[in-house]
Amino acid sequence: NYRIRSSRRYCDFFGVCDSRVEIPTSKTQAHIYRLSGDYNPLHIQQDFAMMSGFKEPILHGLCSYGMTARAVLKQYCDNDPKQFRMIKARFAKPVIPGDTLVVEMWKEGDKVILQTKSKSSGAVCINNAYVMLNPKSKM
Repeated sequence: NYRIRSSRRYCDFFGVCDSRVEIPTSKTQAHIYRLSGDYNPLHIQQDFAMMSGFKEPILHGLCSYGMTARAVLKQYCDNDPKQFRMIKARFAKPVIPGDTLVVEMWKEGDKVILQTKSKSSGAVCINNAYVMLNPKSKM
């Protein structure tokens, strides 16, 4: 389900990204992420989400964070978690279950600078983010 595009697309602040990965989420993704122990009704109940100022339930931050990390693992680590050292990120906007996440990445040595966007709205949902890789990661 992951599509890697190396189309050298123009990306907002950093210029042309080195790689771009699209990750679809499902409408029921928030139900699955309840298994992580986060039972906040904001993620599955329409009325609670509206009381909280959202039009609909939002995806767990852990999900969008994890899917962003997964895109880096796939693109630069050959799916080997031993090559992944650390991740730092800032949540900028909520993600709606069913959205497709677009992770745009810039490789600078052992650091991958990234941002994650919602494909449907174009809004950046994760920014000020980077991943440090262990030295054996592919260039």
